[in-house]
Amino acid sequence: MRNMMMASALALAAMTGGALAQDTGNMMPPQIEVQGQGEVAVAPDMAVISLGVMHRAPQAQDAVKAVNENMDAILQRLTEQGIESSDVQTSQLTVYADQNMQPRDMNNGEAADKPVEFVATSMLNVRVRDLDALGGLIDLVLQDGANQMSGLRFDVQSPEPLEAQARERAVQDAMEQAAQLAAAAGVELGPVRRITAYNNGGRPKMMEMSRSMDGGAPVASGEVTVDAQVSVIFDIAQ
Repeated sequence: MRNMMMASALALAAMTGGALAQDTGNMMPPQIEVQGQGEVAVAPDMAVISLGVMHRAPQAQDAVKAVNENMDAILQRLTEQGIESSDVQTSQLTVYADQNMQPRDMNNGEAADKPVEFVATSMLNVRVRDLDALGGLIDLVLQDGANQMSGLRFDVQSPEPLEAQARERAVQDAMEQAAQLAAAAGVELGPVRRITAYNNGGRPKMMEMSRSMDGGAPVASGEVTVDAQVSVIFDIAQ
């Protein structure tokens, strides 16, 4: 009986020791996690402008007619300047009645209604791939009746190679940070366990003012910065 109890105890100890060894082998090693950033700044080769026409009239059809006449002239001008139809898109087309109150009369304290006016608006988003012609193009569409301009954004036509370069720089930045931290802590950096990439795309960075080559409106093209962020986890070598 005593021998059987001893044998059971030895078997249990062997099983427990094996489980502990297995758990120890599966334990995650110490790690270092860093955030890396990389960016690439280049001169833009494309612009997107938002422009349009707004008119007021006592009758809705008159306001719409005036807008359409100016917009037809603008579209024709864009075609003459080499803008492809695929680079022009209507972004807004609205008509509404605007009836504001007159200031109150000082004698009777009553406010008189203004006559109803109808406001018609049509807006376009236009991609301009020749930046040298951008200033002159803006001048021309203003002459054709454009009286609304709500945005001008610079970009690049092929951002993919820049995004890849930014990610490479972000990973290199993360590796340099991790090596510095490991050296400061007196440990040896192990292999990479995980990389998570985040891409924020491009953002315009305004630089010095420049004038278009054709003598049109001055335009500051600046730079477009494509940036990327990564999170990298390294093992600490044992």
